[in-house]
Amino acid sequence: MSLSLGITGYQQSGKKSLLQLLTGNSFDMKKGIGVATIHDQRFSTLVDIYKPRKVAPATINISLIGDIDDDIIKEGSIFNNIASMDALCVVIRAFTSDSVYHIKGSVDPFRDYDKLISEFVLHDMMFAEMRINRLQQDKKKTAQQKEHEIALLNKFLQHLESGSLLNGLQLSNDEIAIIKSYPFITLKQLIIVFNTNDNDADIINKFKAMFSEHTVHAIAIPVKLENEINELAGEKERMEFYASLNIDIPAINLLCNAMIQALGLQSFFTVGQDEVKQWLIPEGITAPVAAGYIHSDIQRGFIRAELMHYDDFIVAGSEELLKKQGKFHLAGKDYIMNDGDIVSFRFNV
Repeated sequence: MSLSLGITGYQQSGKKSLLQLLTGNSFDMKKGIGVATIHDQRFSTLVDIYKPRKVAPATINISLIGDIDDDIIKEGSIFNNIASMDALCVVIRAFTSDSVYHIKGSVDPFRDYDKLISEFVLHDMMFAEMRINRLQQDKKKTAQQKEHEIALLNKFLQHLESGSLLNGLQLSNDEIAIIKSYPFITLKQLIIVFNTNDNDADIINKFKAMFSEHTVHAIAIPVKLENEINELAGEKERMEFYASLNIDIPAINLLCNAMIQALGLQSFFTVGQDEVKQWLIPEGITAPVAAGYIHSDIQRGFIRAELMHYDDFIVAGSEELLKKQGKFHLAGKDYIMNDGDIVSFRFNV
């Protein structure tokens, strides 16, 4: 599946450095696009256990949307670029450096966040009002069609005026269908990355206290430090460095989890001595549909899924012991995939 996460923020906030971190410095800077490798400790553990000849971590497409400033906001085209993304990552500068200027004159991450989100909210309110006006003048739609859409847009306006974001609304399938093609920015899942000097978790606690009504994924990442650690030779050396800093879970891993959640995805794994691979699939799909992400023939000829859950497997210590515990399952066509399933699909075409 091809889903894109957009990255934006003010100048000098660290957007390119974050893209470098996510893609392992392998991206097309001219086009501002790259492929982010997902860092998932479960995948690393399975690789250590099976020692496969080939490894295939999951990936997500990343697009660097560009800088935001007052002139760009006034011109408006950046909102169209944002609207084309499946989810959005906003980088907020929280690091101090005498050698890096700040577009607003001083480092104040909460001021910058509030300003940017306010611009997104204002954009959505203006679009809703404009759409209502157009509907009222539209002679092609029936009165009933207009009534449903106008009621929904007024619901959006009321929600935005209360200081909340549209992604916090619970919408029916019919409501989603009505506004599916509309460029509402705050309807998207938003990841807020505070680019810090070090592993500053306190900034997230302050943020949540100040903006408790906002439904966003907020994370603090010392992007420069993470890039430096990422350049270390091996996984063992990197983990030792994290341990020396008292960091249990690297911030890049937390960001990868946030990206997956923002895009409405979950993981399953295929394992063996030939290959260990992590697959990203939409939440709530059945086993045959998940099999189709590997190959359409497997979905077409699906017989059953033979599976175990990652957590059960790690606790048991081996597939053999897991089977003895009765936690190795056979699943049919109605089985709904769970995050962390380790699966082998049986099929016949």
